[in-house]
Amino acid sequence: MEQLADLLTGGADIRVRLLALVLAAQAVFSIRMYSQMSKARVSAAKAGTIEPDMYKATANEPEELRVYTRAVANQFEMPVLFFAIVVAGLAMSSTTWITLVLAALYVGARILHGNEMISTNTVFKRRRLFIRSAQIMLLLIVEFVISAMLFAQA
Repeated sequence: MEQLADLLTGGADIRVRLLALVLAAQAVFSIRMYSQMSKARVSAAKAGTIEPDMYKATANEPEELRVYTRAVANQFEMPVLFFAIVVAGLAMSSTTWITLVLAALYVGARILHGNEMISTNTVFKRRRLFIRSAQIMLLLIVEFVISAMLFAQA
């Protein structure tokens, strides 16, 4: 059992650094979504297709802009669980290489999903990407629980 623990948790220093990069990638992508939304809104206001005062409340936002608002909101739904799980694993010193791989796959899936949402927005493709990211999140949660039970340090 100790050898398995060493294999999964060995190289903690580099693993933690790589996880920090993965967390940063998700945060930067969220900020990018904000930037894309702001750019689209400013362009629409300059083109005269919307009145800037509309953004006091976005209830009447045109569909072509609402997609950006929804893409930003998506970054504060399931990704919040992602941050919580990864940070909890780091705090308990229970992260493994599997955590790192799943975290990177999750962020990759979220980036693909977000980009699909603000570009071609093919509903079926976007749905597949969302489901894939949810499946990866579920695996990440299961891996977190198992690793916490086996490797967590007080």
